[in-house]
Amino acid sequence: MSSRKRGVRGEQGQALVEFALILPIILLLVVGMLEFARAWNLHQVMTDAAREGARRAVLADTKAIDGQTQDSVYAAMWNRLAQFGYDPSKATMTITTPGSAVAKWKETGANITVNLRCPYRFWAVPWMSITMRSSFTMRNE
Repeated sequence: MSSRKRGVRGEQGQALVEFALILPIILLLVVGMLEFARAWNLHQVMTDAAREGARRAVLADTKAIDGQTQDSVYAAMWNRLAQFGYDPSKATMTITTPGSAVAKWKETGANITVNLRCPYRFWAVPWMSITMRSSFTMRNE
């Protein structure tokens, strides 16, 4: 009977040891899911901002000066990123026409591509970052 008590007493700390071994893996999975969700959310906002920028570029006023048109496109993307809570000054925004160095505003049949690049800094690993990219192309009608 005494050997029976000794066996039970020896297993009392087993659950605590198993929990201590599994806890870092569980925390890594949870933090990884949260980071992935934040990155996915930023990418969705970037896609929406690039789409809005491309829409503004194709619907640009033909009487406006190119600088004003570009500014309105950048402002639309800037506002979308700012609404999300991302600092738009860190983003790189470009407007191009595929096959041409300069965007062809209101040229029928020309495609206008808006590119958006944003650095993403991981919350759990602040010294590490990646560059997220999104682009959208629309055709002038």
